[in-house]
Amino acid sequence: MIRDETDNWRVVEAATGRGLRWRDLAGRLAQANAIFVGEQHDDPETHKLEARLFAEVHKKVGPKLALAMEMIERDGQAGLDDYLTGKIDEAAFAKAVTLWKTYPTDYRAMVEYAKTNKLAVFGSNAPAKFVRLVGQKGLAGLESLAPAEKTLIAAAITAPMGDTYQRKFFATMTGMGVSHGPAMDASRLRGIYEAQCLRDDTMAETIVRALDKGHVVYHVNGSFHSDGGMGTAARTLFKRPLGTKLALVKAIPVPDVRTADPSEFKAEADWLVFVPAPRK
Repeated sequence: MIRDETDNWRVVEAATGRGLRWRDLAGRLAQANAIFVGEQHDDPETHKLEARLFAEVHKKVGPKLALAMEMIERDGQAGLDDYLTGKIDEAAFAKAVTLWKTYPTDYRAMVEYAKTNKLAVFGSNAPAKFVRLVGQKGLAGLESLAPAEKTLIAAAITAPMGDTYQRKFFATMTGMGVSHGPAMDASRLRGIYEAQCLRDDTMAETIVRALDKGHVVYHVNGSFHSDGGMGTAARTLFKRPLGTKLALVKAIPVPDVRTADPSEFKAEADWLVFVPAPRK
């Protein structure tokens, strides 16, 4: 009997801890119109999962499905569109758009699937140069942008202090979660948080625009942007409270898929997909 790669994955309904067959996941996700797939950027098995799940959701949703990606910035949309429509080849596309170094191995498969099946693809993220600007000068730094530059970021950007997302972000950046080196002073930390919010609001606005065009959006992002329905996910609902239904997926690399405890991630997504972590 030939094993399928999905045999190595385990799908769990986060709220109940009950398992779900892989073949049933796409149907559950198709009941939403904004599907968030949270990843660890450096996990190869997760990228296989994302591409496979995108294709499975397409079978359920059809041509209205659109791919949106944190990994492509909004200032690359023209080049992306030209590539998808065949106006430029892949080499020209790679020059026209700022792609992550891991694009060929990690994200290309999804874009190629969309191209082959004539599905829309949106670069959802804020341009990195504006993210760096906010990291250094705060949101006030955006006041120096020209009108054309401001179209590449969200029209409305908020960075509330004191909510759960802000506290989680600060805790992570100060070493209570993932270590990020020496402690930062308060003003530096606030700037980095505002840069995170710039990303979140810009990605959310991109998703909302696609929803308004009638698309079902499959958005791929780092897990922090959608864990617990916060970040980009929360801002999508805030910007489009009516007619928007979210589905949150979190891919989790673990040493042993069979024994992984889903209760640890109960509040982080609707659906958890455990995948085998790389062997050390």
